[in-house]
Amino acid sequence: MLIVTALVLQYDSAFSFNNNDSIRSRETIDLSFIDFLISYGEHQDALLLLKQYKGNSDAPIIWNDSINYYIGWAYYNIKQLDSSIFYMQRVSKQSSFYLKAKFYEAFEYIYLNRYKEADHKLNTIEIEDNRWEELRLFQQAANALLQRDFMRFDNLSEKFGYTDFTFFSEAQELLQYKTALLKNKKKSPLLAGLMSAVIPGSGKFYAGYRGQAISAAVPSVIFAASAIESYYRSGPKSAQFIAASSIFGLFYLGQIWGSALSVKTFYELKDNEIRNNIMLDLHIPLRRIFSN
Repeated sequence: MLIVTALVLQYDSAFSFNNNDSIRSRETIDLSFIDFLISYGEHQDALLLLKQYKGNSDAPIIWNDSINYYIGWAYYNIKQLDSSIFYMQRVSKQSSFYLKAKFYEAFEYIYLNRYKEADHKLNTIEIEDNRWEELRLFQQAANALLQRDFMRFDNLSEKFGYTDFTFFSEAQELLQYKTALLKNKKKSPLLAGLMSAVIPGSGKFYAGYRGQAISAAVPSVIFAASAIESYYRSGPKSAQFIAASSIFGLFYLGQIWGSALSVKTFYELKDNEIRNNIMLDLHIPLRRIFSN
């Protein structure tokens, strides 16, 4: 209720109306209020005010960068990254928001798997301070790692100075993620299936699901023992043996098929986990540095 009341009051002070009730711009827009709205999650209200002001031909040119930044920032917060990129691109070097807009824009490209565009953006950021050069190097290295370009990652990570505390630990963790990615190799579904055919559950172990290997092996042994017992007690034509052997056969074939599929599943699960960790470590320094 407080935010809504503040919105009405600020809206009246940010814009004035003529006799025809059409909006005409003032010489400035209250960007502190826009920042307040975004900080409190009122992104749509912020976008409404910003776009009304941006669409007015009387808007001073000096405010264009700030308006573009805040529109991009609002879209970023509601995860409409393509729209955010569109406006972040339009923030010029003269703006105090320039570096934040460009580094977040690169982050958004990486998040969207648009790695080449991220590289291009990072390469074209105009930097005059070593701190920003270190941040650019960090983002470039993470981008290379996500593409599994280990040679380029090594060339970039060797230049890490580890002088900026805001991403010191994250830069070190990139080296650990490289090791994890190298260990997470694609395995053979055929081999996993053959292993489980010989020793039930061993294909799951090979794929990486060690706990599931036991849960696949134990029932197979129990069903096999039940079928064997039925065979000796009632004979091969008995209903008891047919039922027991059918259950064993279905479970046996199922665990072979499951082992073959688990190879791809485990690889993708681990790969996604590493990627999410890298993206988190890319995001945290930006939040620290730009205090958002």
